[in-house]
Amino acid sequence: MNALRRFSGLHILLILIFLLPFLLAFYRPGTQERTHQITFWTTYTDDIGIPAQEAVIAAFEKANPDIQVKMVPIPGGDSDLSSLLTAVRGGTGPDVYFLPRFTTPQYAAMGLLENLGPQMAREKIDLSKEFIPSAWSETQYKGQTYSLPIESDARALYYNKSMLRQAGVDPDVLDPSHGPISIDTLKSIALKVNHTDARGAYDRVGFIPWLNEGWHTTWAIAYGAKFFDANSCQVTPTDPGLEKAYQLFYDWNEVMPQNKLNTFTSSYIQKNGPPSQDPFYTEHLAMTISGDWTLEQIKKYAPKMDYGVTYLPSTYEGEQPYTWSGGYSLTIPTGAKHADDAYRFMRFMTGPEGQRIYVKDTGHLPTWKSLLNEQSLFTPEHNFFVKLLPYSHGRVPIPVSSSYWDELTTAQEKVTLHAATPQQALQTVYQHLQPQMQPYCV
Repeated sequence: MNALRRFSGLHILLILIFLLPFLLAFYRPGTQERTHQITFWTTYTDDIGIPAQEAVIAAFEKANPDIQVKMVPIPGGDSDLSSLLTAVRGGTGPDVYFLPRFTTPQYAAMGLLENLGPQMAREKIDLSKEFIPSAWSETQYKGQTYSLPIESDARALYYNKSMLRQAGVDPDVLDPSHGPISIDTLKSIALKVNHTDARGAYDRVGFIPWLNEGWHTTWAIAYGAKFFDANSCQVTPTDPGLEKAYQLFYDWNEVMPQNKLNTFTSSYIQKNGPPSQDPFYTEHLAMTISGDWTLEQIKKYAPKMDYGVTYLPSTYEGEQPYTWSGGYSLTIPTGAKHADDAYRFMRFMTGPEGQRIYVKDTGHLPTWKSLLNEQSLFTPEHNFFVKLLPYSHGRVPIPVSSSYWDELTTAQEKVTLHAATPQQALQTVYQHLQPQMQPYCV
C-alpha cells in the first residue's frame, strides 16, 4: 500500500512538472493582481502630451499593481465641456478627467465634479501647502477643493535671431538682461522684419500680436486690466486695460493691411494643423508669444533655429516683468465608479513622482513646490521660466470663467477683423456674461 502511495505521488509530481510549461504559457503577469480598471479622459492629445501621460501611467501601474488605467484621448478645445457634461449626466463619465485648471470653479458650480474633501481628509499632509499658490487657488470653489494641479506654465516672447539679423536688427536689443522692451519698440522691430514676395504678399512677418499665446489676457495684464469686481459681483470686460489691449489688435490691422495679413495667415497658418507647421518654426514669423512648453517643441520641430527668449513687452521701457500662468488639473467627475482608486492615481500623477516624469517629458513647469528646486528637471533655457513665476498672474477663477474666456476670444476675433470696435465688442461680452454670473451673486 505504501509503495502504491509513493508510486501515485511520484506520478502526480511528474504530471505537474510536465504541465508546468503549459500553465506558464497562459500566465500573464499583472492580470491577476489588477482588480480595478479606471478610465482617464485626457484633452492633452498632441504627440508630446500622450507619450508623457503614458509614461506616468506606466510608473503608476508598476507602483500600484491592483489598478489599471485606461487612457482615452478626448478631442475638443480647452473650454469645450460638452463631452464631459453628456457623459456625467448619462452616468457614463470617466473616473478621472484632465481639465484646464481655471475652469474648475465653473465645472464644480455645474455639479460636474466631486468634492475631493473626503479623500484629502485621509491625507497625512496639507496639500494646500505642497502646491504653488497660483495653481492651488484655481482648484477651489466655495472653499472646497475640486481638482489637483498637474502643471503650470509661464509666457514669454520668443525671437528668431537669424531673421532679426537679416532685417538689420541686432538681437541683443531683446536680450532679457535689458529687461522688458516696450510695446512700441516691439512694433518698430516687427515692421522692419516684414517682407513681401514678387506678388506683394507677405512671406516674412515680424510679429502678429494675437498669434499663439498673444491672447486678450496676455495684453490686458500688460495694460493693468481688471477682469472681475468681487465687491459688486460684476464681470468687467469694459475695463480700460482690456479696451487698450483690444485697441492694440485693432490698430495692428491698420499698420499691416488686413487683406495682406489675412493672406499671410491663410498661407502659413493651418487651423488645427500640426505644431510643426507653426510659422515661427518654419521661419516665416520672427517673434511670437508662447509658453515654456515651446522649448520642447523647438527641439523637435526646429532644432537648428537660432533663437532667444525674453520678457513679454510692457507698456514702457524698464517696467517690471510680468507673465501669466495657466495649466491643467486632474479631477474626479461626479458619479465616478472608482473614486478612491481614481484619487490614488491623481495623487501619484500630480505628486512629485508623477510630475517628475511629466514635466521632464513635456517641458512644462511643476506645481509641486519642492520640484521647482530640482535643477535636474530644467534646462538652462527653462530656468528663465522658473524665475518668471514670482511675476506671474492667474486668471480669475469664477463660475463663468470658461464662458468668459470664450466671450473674450470671440470679441478678439471680431476686433482683429475690424468687424467691431473694441468698445462694441467688449460691451457685448458684458451683456452676454453678466446674466450668466448673476445667479452666483449671493
